[in-house]
Order: sequence, then C-alpha cells, then structure tokens
Amino acid sequence: MASARPLWLSPRPKRTLLLTRTGVWFVDFAPLTDPQFVPSTVASALGLTINSEKVLAGLAACLLDKQMLIVLDSCEHVIDAAASLAEQVIGSATGVHILATSREPLRAKAERVHRLPPLASPPSAPGLTAAEALAFPAVQLFVERASESLENFELSDADASVVAEICRRLEGIALAIELAATRVDSLGVHELSALVGDRFWLLRQGRRTALSRHRTLAAALDWSYDFLPETERTILRRLSVFEGAFTLDSATAVVAGSGILGPEAVESLANLVSKSLVSADVSGAVAQYRLLDTTRAYALQKLAESGELEALKRRHAEHHRNLFEQAQPEWETQPTAEWLAEYGCKSMTSAVH
Repeated sequence: MASARPLWLSPRPKRTLLLTRTGVWFVDFAPLTDPQFVPSTVASALGLTINSEKVLAGLAACLLDKQMLIVLDSCEHVIDAAASLAEQVIGSATGVHILATSREPLRAKAERVHRLPPLASPPSAPGLTAAEALAFPAVQLFVERASESLENFELSDADASVVAEICRRLEGIALAIELAATRVDSLGVHELSALVGDRFWLLRQGRRTALSRHRTLAAALDWSYDFLPETERTILRRLSVFEGAFTLDSATAVVAGSGILGPEAVESLANLVSKSLVSADVSGAVAQYRLLDTTRAYALQKLAESGELEALKRRHAEHHRNLFEQAQPEWETQPTAEWLAEYGCKSMTSAVH
C-alpha cells in the first residue's frame, strides 16, 4: 500500500538481535542515498545480521514464518528498490504485511493504493462557532499547534470563522497549517489570516526542531522536486503559469516545446499526478488538472529562476487567444450544448500573474 503522505507510528519498536515473530517495525528510508542499501537498511531496522551477499533473499528467508507489519517510510527516492523488496518479501512471507509511504505508488504486485486527502476544513458559513469549527481535523490541528506556541490559546466563537478561512486557504495541507499556526503568538489570528494569502511568505516559514525536509514548506517541496527526472521538473515549473484548472490539451499546448515533445509532456503530467504534485479530477467528460496554490507558488519561483517565465506567460496568453478565436465563430454554428462541451472546460479562466 502506498500513501501520499508519511504515516508515523509511535512508539518505535526497540531493535533486538533476535527478531520476534510479531510486531510493527518502522524503517526510515529518508537518510538513505543509495537504493542498493534498501534491503540491508530493512534488515538493520529489524535487528537482523544477514551473512550473505544476497541480502534481499536472506531477508525474505528470515521472514518466512513471521507475522508482522513493516512500515517503509519515505520511499520516493528509492522507489524501484523498495518495490522489488516489497514484492519479494510479500511473495514468500505470507504473514508479513508492508505499508509503504511515498508520494507515488510502488507499482508492485498486489499493491493497494490509498491516497490521503487533505484535512477537512469547515465550509464558509456565517455564524460559525468554535465548537462547530473544532469538528473538523484541519481546525483541530491548527488549535493544537497554536496552543503549543501561545500559552492558553483557545479558539473563540469570534475567531472561529477566521481560523476556518485560514485552513481553507491552506487547502488542508497539514504541514502548512502547522507552520502557520506557530505564528499565532507573534501575529495573532487576524494578521495571520491576511498573510497566508502570500504563498511565498508561507514557503519560508519553518520549525528549527523538525526533520530538515519538514522545516519549511519549501524544504518539503524541495525533497520531492529534487528527485524528479529533469523533464518532470521542467513540466512542473511550466504548469505553474496556470492559475486554477486546466485540461490536458491546454497543458500540452503551453508546456510542450523547447526540447520537450507533446507525448513527453503528457507522460510527465501523468507522472506528476501519480506523485501527488498535480491534482486530477477525472469525474467529468474531460479531465481537469490543477496545482495546489502552495505547489504553484513554489513552481513559479523555480520557473522564474529558470529564465522561462516570460516566454511561458506569452505562450499561455497566445494559447488562450487562439481558443477564443476558435470558439467565437463556432458559437454561431454549433448547438449550445455542443459548444459548451467543447469549450466550457478548456481552461478559459486560467491566468498567470
């Protein structure tokens, strides 16, 4: 099973020299830089010493009669090796289960993928009370973190709608909510609400004591961005010119070129969806894609640094000019339903600033 965000299990089991038959075992791949050490990292976490050059085969043999859950955390940068290990272990040790956390599926045999959605936030509604807001996990997390930075912080009815708006604007992203809430002690709820719209400000906020990749939103995005193939990095940067939803046709028209062919752009977009860096809504007749606001702000910075921003803005504008020019005469000849089906979902409201 792969999830879109890390799952932390606490407390971590103690390592022993003799592996017990049962239990939950946590393996952190984040510090690992070489995929070839994935099997030995798992063996070490389980307290095993395998005297064989074929560590993976030896590990699978040691687990044959065990009943346990092994949590493989942060697999994205060693995804192929993690998938191979999961397949071999599960294939031979029927009592062993593996939970893998990663931005993308392992694509291993018998894998079931569960994507973790953003934390739910209260809908915009007049007269929202603190009790009503606290029924939603995004607000619960905000209040918990705000209480840690500001002694005796309590959510009041007067501030409930403001905090709910902060959580909605942060799109339920747990790390973003945590980082924003730690600023309540110096900014207060209302000033914080005014600042969270500045995604570049939010990217820089951080915690000194967190893991390096979780200290700021920029660091968390760096962790994913740095492991992308170069073509996918380029496509992600270029997609940041879209504000709001866009279609596959619009994406291809704008981001392809300059050394990237249309089919490469399509494949890269699909991979970015798989890696949870681009959201996809495939419920309608035409799939709609979008970048979360924080991801877009990050990618827009990268696009500016690449020197392509002005060229992509022009390409984006020209694409939509062409759409308007094509749509106008067809409005006169096509039935309204057909025209809306053709042009109503073509990213006509997308814009870049």
